[in-house]
Formats: sequence, structure tokens, C-alpha cells
Amino acid sequence: MTKTDILSMMQRVKGAAALDGALLTDAAEVLRRVFPAVPVPSEPGEQPVEAVLHLIDIALPSWSINLTGKATEPDGHWRCSLRETRGSDEIEVVGLGAGRMVALALLEALLSVAEQRSAE
Repeated sequence: MTKTDILSMMQRVKGAAALDGALLTDAAEVLRRVFPAVPVPSEPGEQPVEAVLHLIDIALPSWSINLTGKATEPDGHWRCSLRETRGSDEIEVVGLGAGRMVALALLEALLSVAEQRSAE
């Protein structure tokens, strides 16, 4: 697994109009190489945000999720940050993501953490 694989997946997420089953499955495959406990996801269906939140919960337990944006149809402007929750202000890893949909912003932020934690 190289950072290139993760960055390639992040580009797919950035270019996606929505989170479908194929994209979620492919992203989980990449994430599983950094976070082995990440499960094979089921079809996101009408609950793509729930599907990605489940992956974050497994990969990054106790991390904080900050989500901001404007809900504009059909494309919102969402930004997400994932931070390790600690008593200190010193944060080693912060995952950042942005997307048209909440699920895409969340997934990009999770991939950002994976990229920072990957060996190469």
C-alpha cells in the first residue's frame, strides 16, 4: 500500500457526484490496509452518511468529527475535519475533507487520516 493508492482514491471521492456502493467498497478496501478492522461495507442505499460514520467509528474510535457547510440542492458545500480527542491542544493527525455531499466530505477526511498514517 502506498500513499499513491490512497491519494488516487481521494481523487475519485473528490470527483464523485454521490457515494455509491462501488465507491464505498473500493474506499473500504484501501482503508482496510491502514485500518484492518474496517469492515466490508454493505450497500449505502439511502443512508450513505451512516455508512461512512460507521467506518469512521471503527477506524478512529473516540475521534471528534467537525462538519460545516451550506445545504444547497443539488450540491452542498461541506467541510469535515477529524481530530483525535485528547486533553492536549497538540494534535498530531487531522483528517480534512470537502465535498458536495456530507458522506463524500466524511470519506475524504477519513482517507486523509489513512494517508497520513500509511507507511509509504
